[in-house]
Amino acid sequence: MAALALIVGAVAFVFVDRAADAAAAGVSITATQATNGTTTLTYRATVLRAGTIREITMAIPAGTTGRVTSLNGTVSSVTRTVLRWRPARVVKVAVGARLAIPLYGLRLPSGGPWTLGLKSMSTTNQVITSGAGVLQPLRTYTPQVAVVVSNPIPAQTTNLVYQATVTRAGALAAVRMQLPTDATGPYTTINGTVSVSGGYATWKPKAPINVSPGARLGIPVNGVKLSRFGGTMTFNVSATTSTGTVLTSGSTTRMFIAPPAEMPAVAADAFAGIPAGCPRTWPTTTVENARTGTGDWVIPATMNGTMAAYLTQVSATCGDTVDLKVSAGNNVSVAAYRMGYYAGLGAREIWRQDNIPTVKQPDPTIGGTTATGQPLNMVSAANWTKTLSIPIDKDWVPGTYLIKISDGVQATYAPLTVRDDTGTKHDLLIQQATATWQAYNAYGGRSFYTSLASGSGRLTFDRPYDEGQGSGQYLTLEQGLVFWAESKGLDVTYWTDNELDQFGGQLKDRAGTLFLPGHDEYYSLRMRAAISQAIKQGVNVANLGANTAYRYIKFTDESRRSWDIDRYTDGYNSTTWRYQGDAYASQPLLGADYVCAVTAGTLTTTSNWLFQGVPVGTKLPGFIAGEVDYVWPGLYQQPGQTTIVSGAATCHTNGRAAPMDTTVYIAPSGARVLNASTFAFGCFLVRRCPSNWAVPEPDAASQQAVATMIANATVWVSNGTITVPNDTAAAKVRVAVPKSELATSTEG
Repeated sequence: MAALALIVGAVAFVFVDRAADAAAAGVSITATQATNGTTTLTYRATVLRAGTIREITMAIPAGTTGRVTSLNGTVSSVTRTVLRWRPARVVKVAVGARLAIPLYGLRLPSGGPWTLGLKSMSTTNQVITSGAGVLQPLRTYTPQVAVVVSNPIPAQTTNLVYQATVTRAGALAAVRMQLPTDATGPYTTINGTVSVSGGYATWKPKAPINVSPGARLGIPVNGVKLSRFGGTMTFNVSATTSTGTVLTSGSTTRMFIAPPAEMPAVAADAFAGIPAGCPRTWPTTTVENARTGTGDWVIPATMNGTMAAYLTQVSATCGDTVDLKVSAGNNVSVAAYRMGYYAGLGAREIWRQDNIPTVKQPDPTIGGTTATGQPLNMVSAANWTKTLSIPIDKDWVPGTYLIKISDGVQATYAPLTVRDDTGTKHDLLIQQATATWQAYNAYGGRSFYTSLASGSGRLTFDRPYDEGQGSGQYLTLEQGLVFWAESKGLDVTYWTDNELDQFGGQLKDRAGTLFLPGHDEYYSLRMRAAISQAIKQGVNVANLGANTAYRYIKFTDESRRSWDIDRYTDGYNSTTWRYQGDAYASQPLLGADYVCAVTAGTLTTTSNWLFQGVPVGTKLPGFIAGEVDYVWPGLYQQPGQTTIVSGAATCHTNGRAAPMDTTVYIAPSGARVLNASTFAFGCFLVRRCPSNWAVPEPDAASQQAVATMIANATVWVSNGTITVPNDTAAAKVRVAVPKSELATSTEG
């Protein structure tokens, strides 16, 4: 069977003797793709007159090339568009017989369809059959790769079916399929064997299977245990012959999204009885802030020094006694200031005691090991002696307090939150991020962030804060919310991270709306569970910060005076909630998740409701500050969640743009949840941001704009149950600008 090389010109050749015969001949022409990439044309026709075939002539599309062969005969060229086939032996045909002549090795031009003629002549020069058929262009196929997943939930087991369309004919010997990232087996399949190596599964049939272009493959890989981390994953699929010829190859993507993790129920314990001498109701915020305030609470920078102090309780309620431990060496005065508005002065003196002798306390201890022998590097001043006891009585109106200790030359603070435990439900509860203050506290030379090797794996409240003049991150990030809420006379109460862990089940009984502060990063399981449960119970949550509920801690005992964090399994990674799996990221709970720490970026206002009352296009330099959150495409988003504000700043560790998204959603319970995604609300409200953030000092216009934004956010998140008056002028609170440590992008 000789091959005929074709060089085809533009001449057409059509065979039709009579219309009736042409119709009866039923000529059809089909094209299929061969394994070598050429096209096979098969001409078919019905015999109209009996006889012995001498030859069959067939038209081909103009522009066809190739080396043509056939079966049971030879092929020659009549013209550039007509081929002649002659049988290799005597072929007698009867009327009604169906002829089928294949032509191999053709390379068709683009275009079509083409009408092509066929004529078969007998050895007596009679027409056996003739007519014309239509050749449709060769159909081409794309891989059309798809992966069908029975259960696309991270950390669960699923079955996968890899699908692809064959684009080239051949004997299928293997299908190589990319597995989900970090998936594990055992893996099973059907109608063949499956082996796994390097993140790919290879399926092989029991024997090679002949496949044609257009055939649809469907290869199951069962028993795939997905990683706890999901997201958008790419899947490459390729099918080959035993010699490596590719029959199809392509890729697709699939989303693996983990729904919010189930949280344990947190019991709503009954409120304790009101101690004798303590009131059943407390003054309103308006009444309290009408009392005489003072600016004496402020510690000027000139009084910063080595004096240090801490309280033996993070918070207290009326009837408690709190011990104070001071390291000074001189007689000191101790004054307690309730923080608020107070005509712009920022605080009211509640209690005072002067001429208190102090000692120079011993150095704190550093030590401790985990159960498996790793160093905890815990810094503790529990070895200090008590300086005095402070009774929390009816004069201590619930609120946030700074205890100021001064010898006239040096001074420091010790923070305290006084709770309202009467059972009164307030409109608003503002939380203090005490666990996060402690993580960043480097007093005694160690913090969580000191270094990966020497940082603390256990942090205790039994030591002073070295940030914020002893206030932790209160002055740098949280006082602004307190100052603003009390300046507006809102029905507000307060507690700390420690109370969220201890009394989290009472959230719905304490307040209708919860404000989380600028930097509330460190959460225990009970803390996270309490927030989740409160949202399901209809409590509104405004996260007025970023990087919230990002790291996973465990309080060491019921006193909640210290907490542990796992920095040993995988360094900073294993300390995060997300290390438990995507279901535990912050985004499924609050709406967005941490990106990185940033140098200050400018936010430009839009027509969104958050900026109502602020001219569109107003620029707020430095408002995208501290750390920022972003809506990650690969993480769960609450149904109906909306991004209402977007911006960007520069990630300070790599110099790249870091996106910021402010989000809102309404939970099935009706609870409203807002995630601000920046640290800046609190510090802008008092025009005093941390000195090492590279944030321009907010001017009065920026302060007013942010005050308007926080008012709009409050009205929205409370669904109008909180009314914010606009007749109280804000003022810059007089205080030195403390530094606040900023973590790196790998630390969070």
